[in-house]
Amino acid sequence: AEKPGSGMPAYHSKSIGAAADEACGCALLPLKTKTRGPAPPCTDDEDIIDEVIKYFRPNCLFRNFDVKGGADRTLIYLTLSMQQMLRECERHKARADGEKALQALVLKQFPTPGAPGWPLGGMFPVPNDIQEGETWRLYMKQAREELATRTLDVLYYADGSKNKWWNSFAKRKFMGKELK
Repeated sequence: AEKPGSGMPAYHSKSIGAAADEACGCALLPLKTKTRGPAPPCTDDEDIIDEVIKYFRPNCLFRNFDVKGGADRTLIYLTLSMQQMLRECERHKARADGEKALQALVLKQFPTPGAPGWPLGGMFPVPNDIQEGETWRLYMKQAREELATRTLDVLYYADGSKNKWWNSFAKRKFMGKELK
């Protein structure tokens, strides 16, 4: 078997090339969510959050990711967000405690592309104006809130105990990067 990063491609979003608005180079893809925000409602069986969860573990093994479009940038940012969420829940054995920690995390301000503290350098274009940066921030806030809910569903079993197999990925760094 090949080693991760030795020519095997990472998993890309199936939404590459789909018609979607963009902000900061990210596709503002439809979401299956009740959380309020700018994302259009998803009518498909699978949305970008489902893709992030489905491809999280294999993609974590890659240090490089060849961006093929805005949907991939959305996938990258949300994958790094999920990694941050797993790391945040690492010390919480019970789901209720993990839930509180993730609620605090998603309410915390996070940098937009090009802003001080932005961890991904030039991989994401800076906003052309304040409105574009705000649109990106509001979309990602909505997506992160939905991702937090679904991350809890895979990280904890129905009885509230932790899924150790998923928890073992908390220490992995996707592309050698992490969100603070």
